[in-house]
Amino acid sequence: MKPWKLLKTEYLVDAPWLKVAKETCELPNGKVIDDFYTLWQPDWVLILARTAEGNWVMTEQYRHGTGKIALEFPAGILNKGETPEQAALRELQEECGYTLIRNSEFGIRSDIKEETSPSKFNSEIRNSNSELYIGTFPVNPDRHRGVFHVVFIDGVKKAGSTNFDSTEEIETRELSDEDLQKKMADGTFNHPLQMAGYLKWRLTRG
Repeated sequence: MKPWKLLKTEYLVDAPWLKVAKETCELPNGKVIDDFYTLWQPDWVLILARTAEGNWVMTEQYRHGTGKIALEFPAGILNKGETPEQAALRELQEECGYTLIRNSEFGIRSDIKEETSPSKFNSEIRNSNSELYIGTFPVNPDRHRGVFHVVFIDGVKKAGSTNFDSTEEIETRELSDEDLQKKMADGTFNHPLQMAGYLKWRLTRG
């Protein structure tokens, strides 16, 4: 089996937060598709943050796509030059006001300085005893070019204030693992990519 050959790309939307492309593609059998549409959005990180008591940090905010208030894990877009782990700690503080507790299990600090290099910071937490970085996954393999990362942070606590963007209005709550699974079952928590990230975390725990 061979991949398609990209012959031409025409951007119909070319904005910082969304790109829509009309592509001309040649299939291995020689057939040409003149109008295959692809999407791109900035890469983002899903944050599976758990408190020392074993509760998940969750958010509630309005989502205009569905027109409803959504229960979700914290998440956010990566800044330029930022690792998924750095983005996870930053977004967790900004959106929820939670930070990572320093302890012997992780050996990493919540007061990471801005000048800390991504490579050094990445090495610190990936060499810890936790399975902090779960992986990178496609948003939609069919026609979406972006990816999302899943980061698990254990032992967080409420400390400090939030720092919302001008378009954000977020409320934070904690759920036990049992309650979270109940809300998955009854459809209260229904974000498919976030549910997949949670499932991947459970599988990595053995």
